[in-house]
Amino acid sequence: MLKLTKLSTLAFILIAGAASAQEADPNIDVNGDGFYSFPEVSTIYPDLTDADFTAMDSTGDGLLDMAEVAAAQDAGMMPAAE
Repeated sequence: MLKLTKLSTLAFILIAGAASAQEADPNIDVNGDGFYSFPEVSTIYPDLTDADFTAMDSTGDGLLDMAEVAAAQDAGMMPAAE
């Protein structure tokens, strides 16, 4: 049985909250799957290269989830949504 301490519970809540705090922008996520593909992102940001996208895709699944988008925005790799 998994036993959580107060600290590990708080860490889980903060991580889960950060990952879900931002919702996909429907102007980018045109298929509504909650992820951004390279074609979706490059339509909005035409100067974005495949290499840039790959650098933002920390999971290597070919899609950006909202945690990856937030990290890319924090790193200055992608403009923050207005």
